[in-house]
Amino acid sequence: MTSHIDSVNHVGIVVHDMAAAVTGFEAMGFYLTPFSKHSGAWKQGDAVKPFAYGNRCIMFAHNYLEILASEDRDNPEPRMADYLCRHQGAHIICFNAEDLTAADENVRKNGLATSGVIPLQRDIDTPDGIKTAKFERAQFAMGETPEGYIQAACHLTPEYIYQPRYIEHGNGCSELSGVFLVVDDVAEYAARYSKILDLEPERGEHQVLFRLPRLSSLTIVDYRAVGAVLPGTLLSGIPTICGVSFKTPDLGKMGRRLAERGFHVIAEPDRIVVPAEQASGIALVFEA
Repeated sequence: MTSHIDSVNHVGIVVHDMAAAVTGFEAMGFYLTPFSKHSGAWKQGDAVKPFAYGNRCIMFAHNYLEILASEDRDNPEPRMADYLCRHQGAHIICFNAEDLTAADENVRKNGLATSGVIPLQRDIDTPDGIKTAKFERAQFAMGETPEGYIQAACHLTPEYIYQPRYIEHGNGCSELSGVFLVVDDVAEYAARYSKILDLEPERGEHQVLFRLPRLSSLTIVDYRAVGAVLPGTLLSGIPTICGVSFKTPDLGKMGRRLAERGFHVIAEPDRIVVPAEQASGIALVFEA
């Protein structure tokens, strides 16, 4: 297998209250981008139009965590409202593909439906003023991924996304290193993601691990073993995108920061887990 998908580009979480979510992530030592309203087209050939929601992001050099919310909390955008009817937390895994057309064709060749490649854009503040960041996106395995919205993207203007001023964080974290998916049938989901990623996973007793070629990983965990993988987190449903991990240079310092700011965490020799209930619905793993 030769994957056209090389990494996790971003994981998207949907929240009721953007301000409250940002306050929590800032307390952990993350620096977030300003609010950016989205626009785009849902189908090939449709005109690009503004949407009634936007994001703030925790950026790294090559990927990021996206926090999404309606622009007007009292008048929720229908898509955001639909996500939140299920649960607050992670609903999107977006992989990265430098040749998105080839990746999309590969997924179709492997027997899964896709949306085709669709244009997206959003305005972003830069040191030189407001610029329009442009993307291509393709949704994969449509109708077969109850865990969330599974897609890949290609940034056409990466210089507007990965701005140096946003990728340095007070806690020293340098990368979104992984995403965790909890399911009731590991073999079934492993087979599906093998078709999406065009990769074979490393197989364990209760989980499988996809190591992506450039950076980051996808771990698919049996729900009966999730307590050992993401201790302290109550599942919002099965299947679900339940956690992400970050690379951090100093676990001791990270643990002290979290404790000083009132977070109750599970500390292990080589990682720290912040349960989802303390992080807007998604478990956070800080790893050495």
